[in-house]
Amino acid sequence: MMLLRSLAAAVLVALPAACTAVSTYPPTAGTTKQTPNVSPGPEVMAGAIREAARTAGNTGPIVFNLPAGLDEKTWNWVERLLPEGARPMQQGDTNAFSVQQLRVSGGTAEVDVVYPERGVYQMMTVRFSGGPFQPYRVASAYRWRIPSATPIASAPNVEPAAVD
Repeated sequence: MMLLRSLAAAVLVALPAACTAVSTYPPTAGTTKQTPNVSPGPEVMAGAIREAARTAGNTGPIVFNLPAGLDEKTWNWVERLLPEGARPMQQGDTNAFSVQQLRVSGGTAEVDVVYPERGVYQMMTVRFSGGPFQPYRVASAYRWRIPSATPIASAPNVEPAAVD
């Protein structure tokens, strides 16, 4: 009887992770569109920005950027999770940490961040592990070392960049 209860408990714990669809923002073909304005979205975006800043040796306040289309509440939530002095990217900022894409699937998440290093923007993928009853924590980070385009500020209160 004890073995049966243990087995049933293990199945119930594993079931939510097995049934979780892959959610990607901004969405890509074949994935579930879910705007990351609820947990764990803000937490893993802020965690990825912190990890990229730490890895790149950033010593000043963090200037951050999130994917276009996120509401002001999400931006404020991410800002609160970052170290004091962090602020959203404005047009003309040249040293921003910019979230490009977020992927969540069950107890794992991945965030692609473009970050400045020695005057060049590069891509980093930060992987997290966590779940419904535990916080998401950085599991690994991979620096692609491929030059990336300079991010364009996308905060809700930022004027769009002028088009030449």
